[in-house]
Amino acid sequence: MRVLLPLARGLARLAPGVGEPLLGALLLRCLTPGWALLRPGPPARLLAWAEEAVAVLDRAHPRRPGHLARALALHAFALDAMERHEEACAVAAVADAVPGALPSPAQTAYLLHVRARALLGSGRAEEALEAARSCVEAYRRGPARVGRDRSLGSLPSALRTYALVLGVLGHTEQSVLVYEECAGLLRSMSLRESSRVLLVTSRVFVELVGGLRALGRYEEALALGPEARESLGGGVAFAYPGTIPLLRVRLLVDLAGCHRATGEREAARTTAEEAVAAARRPSGAAGLTLALQGLAEALAEVDAPDEELNTLRELADLYADQSCDPLLATTLDALARCHARTGAHAEAVAATERGVTAYRRAAALDAVHEPELGRLLHNLSIRQDDAGDPESAVTSAREALTLTRRLAESDWETYHPLTARRLHVLGQALQSTDDLRGTVSCYEEAEAVLQEHRDRPDTEAELATIRDVLADALLAKAVAGDLGEKVTDLRALLDLAHRADADYVHARCFRAFDLVRSDEVARAWESATGVPYPGFAYPFMTDRGRGANPAAR
Repeated sequence: MRVLLPLARGLARLAPGVGEPLLGALLLRCLTPGWALLRPGPPARLLAWAEEAVAVLDRAHPRRPGHLARALALHAFALDAMERHEEACAVAAVADAVPGALPSPAQTAYLLHVRARALLGSGRAEEALEAARSCVEAYRRGPARVGRDRSLGSLPSALRTYALVLGVLGHTEQSVLVYEECAGLLRSMSLRESSRVLLVTSRVFVELVGGLRALGRYEEALALGPEARESLGGGVAFAYPGTIPLLRVRLLVDLAGCHRATGEREAARTTAEEAVAAARRPSGAAGLTLALQGLAEALAEVDAPDEELNTLRELADLYADQSCDPLLATTLDALARCHARTGAHAEAVAATERGVTAYRRAAALDAVHEPELGRLLHNLSIRQDDAGDPESAVTSAREALTLTRRLAESDWETYHPLTARRLHVLGQALQSTDDLRGTVSCYEEAEAVLQEHRDRPDTEAELATIRDVLADALLAKAVAGDLGEKVTDLRALLDLAHRADADYVHARCFRAFDLVRSDEVARAWESATGVPYPGFAYPFMTDRGRGANPAAR
């Protein structure tokens, strides 16, 4: 049909009344080829044909409104394929309102499908959900498609889009159910029927593996793996050379993740290496970052730090070349963790500083990255302290705390509990600079913050940790302080022992009273409290299995 287009264009110029309808019909045939195994044309060429078909048929509209509506639907599809989603939505609306058009059920379902895809691409997932659901219903109740309608989508492709929208909205369990229904339908198709949905088949099996992994159904995902791999071979790889390699990489990364989750670490590493090898081929280069990320995770599981470092360095270089600052910063943070595990603290600090710089650039463009900037500053402080640079650690921790406090002003429930962690790290850094007063102040504030959020999961564990380090800091301060500070710190420790009722805290309280014991301290204690200085042998445990109260004797 394509070889006839120049002749039809010439005829349309010489005799518009005859040539234009003929050219429009020919363009529609090129856009919806009857041969199922014909390799699809490039999206840019399909878009050009669709635009030409709309222009030609628009002039012949009174005589062929149905052809114009079909051309507009195909135009919307081509725009969506070029990721011009908003334009696709607008054209789909025009196609739905062509006066006098009487679309077939297949055309109606196809237009709903195009609209659902375009809405999803433009970020309007809730609207896309309704369109996708209506599309599936239209395909279910429509009669068997004949003629050119066979090229206008299918129930499996509609189900795949519906499942995709559900997944984007976070309804993963429902999404997997739809994918499983679609997979069952694809398995029951004849060879001739399945030849029209080769790409849909590949996508459905790959995305179903990913959905099963997201639900923690790892064994089912691994069992589906061979069938998913098979769907990526044969004619579909030839017909879609720009799509199938990336799907293969995605599948291998998901399978590697499932192997990790089931404890098959060597299988995970082998599969992740296979994913990287597939991504290094020219046609699969778009998936290299995804594959390298999966390989780095697999190498961390098998404790191969040298190979993990090399993988993360390559991944960081790729993100730097792509100017993708958030992903670059996350990768650099992982690189820093790997350096820290090997004891290379200076290298860990350097990598984290690069990550902080990347997140500063990202946050300057979009404030949504500020929480991650705070997290990375928090990590930087820890790594600077480990590297023997407590002054820099204090500076980084203070910035992380200030940023988190500001975020808490607009979202108290999310970020106020995080200030306790920031205060903990600042306290550690201050303790490394021998600022015991600042350390105690940070830990006391962190304890107060956590007590406000005791109904949250894991808060009790954090609270116990903070009280332990607060007890250590009060003990150190009591030993190092002057007479007035000793009594103040001892009283604070005693109050903490009452609140905590934990063996470690009680032991630190007993040790503090024992270490600073002197006649001078005893007199100061009695003057401040009105009771004698405690003189007791501390029983670490009571019959109830918890620490005894030092003030009880």
